[in-house]
Amino acid sequence: MKTLLLEHGGPMLYVDGNREIPDWAAKAYPGNNLTRHDTMMYYLVNYPGTDPIASSYYCSNVASLAPCMLGGGTSVNAAQQWWPPRKYLDNTFQNFTGWTGDDFQQAIQRVADRIPFTPTWSVDKKHYYDQVYDLMGSVFESIGVTEVNTTTDVDEKYNTYGRDVFAAVGGQRGGPLLGYLQDAKKLPNFTLKMNSPVTSVIRTGSKITGVEVNGTVITAKNVVLSAGAWNTPSILFASGIGPVSELTTAANINFTQYKKKDWIINNGVGANLHDNPQLSITFQYSNSSELPFYSLSGVLAGTNVNKADADDLYYRRTGPLAANGRELTGWINVPYPNDATKSMTAQTICSRPTAVNGSFTCQFNLNEGLLSRGRVALGENGNLVFADGVGPWLTNPLDIELYATALKKFVDGANAYPGLNVTSPAGTHDLSFYTSFVNQTGKVGNNHWGGSCSLGLCVDVNTLVLGTQNLYVIDGSLSPAPTTSNPAFLYESIAELASSRIISKLGF
Repeated sequence: MKTLLLEHGGPMLYVDGNREIPDWAAKAYPGNNLTRHDTMMYYLVNYPGTDPIASSYYCSNVASLAPCMLGGGTSVNAAQQWWPPRKYLDNTFQNFTGWTGDDFQQAIQRVADRIPFTPTWSVDKKHYYDQVYDLMGSVFESIGVTEVNTTTDVDEKYNTYGRDVFAAVGGQRGGPLLGYLQDAKKLPNFTLKMNSPVTSVIRTGSKITGVEVNGTVITAKNVVLSAGAWNTPSILFASGIGPVSELTTAANINFTQYKKKDWIINNGVGANLHDNPQLSITFQYSNSSELPFYSLSGVLAGTNVNKADADDLYYRRTGPLAANGRELTGWINVPYPNDATKSMTAQTICSRPTAVNGSFTCQFNLNEGLLSRGRVALGENGNLVFADGVGPWLTNPLDIELYATALKKFVDGANAYPGLNVTSPAGTHDLSFYTSFVNQTGKVGNNHWGGSCSLGLCVDVNTLVLGTQNLYVIDGSLSPAPTTSNPAFLYESIAELASSRIISKLGF
């Protein structure tokens, strides 16, 4: 078996050929190999609007943020690496043969072996400027949320809290680019071609014979799409595969070469799109000197970088510049009002102060159990949009109710803690206030996209696209529902399990 990996964009890490080392760092530390993607020091400036170059890392055809470079989201995100809990796997995949919690365990372990996860970025295993952990840990304890070891108690993500965990290797960004790709590149039967965007598969009826890249057809015996929850549907639409509504649009704007008689109707393409709504909760602690801030403002230009800290990072991969400042993650589980056997989980991520002593932020997401969904659609200009202009956030009233319940519990606990004040949303309120607050401000995405080519809807249990003979999908779009936390580890585990099923099916 020979494998050709066609990557839409270019490299992001130094090891793969990226050389975006900030000028000041190249001069101060000649010969260093830390690009703006290899170290967490720069990760916040890799989002559009923070730096003119940053927008080039993202797909221009998508209604939200979707990285279009080697590594996808794992090359620009905060590298949080959360083991998918057994309860989530059992509940979410129970109806798919070969995808039970038991089936997942070996796949998960293979990911863990290749992508180690750790609560510390600094190679000396120390936490820096992490005082917010103890403070907010006390708040969580006061509302009945207990501390766990997040690297060993991997299934305990319900009414628990602990250290944030990351795919970090040697004080730098880890993830699949290091854990998988570097070994793959050593294989004689593997070829990587970057800057090679696939626009369509080529097929005769249900049999795929190749793909189109930059106007050139490349033949293939089998094709696996891994373009993500947005662009996997895009490629399928262009290939004449999807719902009638999107294929009609595709035909009208010449987005597809396939005539109506050759369409493969698959209503699962683009459906079940999910993401985590988020809020930002801000705090002020009266004993501000106990929570000193550490700023990363100006790091790209080198205008606000402590020399000793920079030396620690560049020479030893230690110190506060090695980390991204996320210190604590907690999970508040909220049962359904009339059925305690069902619940939703709100995830809280608290970070160190970045500008003013004592002033910090916790991100508040609605994760496992949420019911709201959206759909990827094709716009009249060929770009991807939300169907009916509605994103997948808080469209179900039960999501709003339980999200607000979790938020009230968290905010009430914080306001009751001596010296700690919630500055947004400020004050003490009843549930109706938080319901309105969530409904008005919580429809903001996390870019934890999944579900747009889900198991059972778009593909079968071998991830074969329904209606085709030899077209498969392996990416986050397979996920039927959001997990408790940031989904990278889940999607990598899905990829491991899907790969083994495809290899077995093809007889390799």
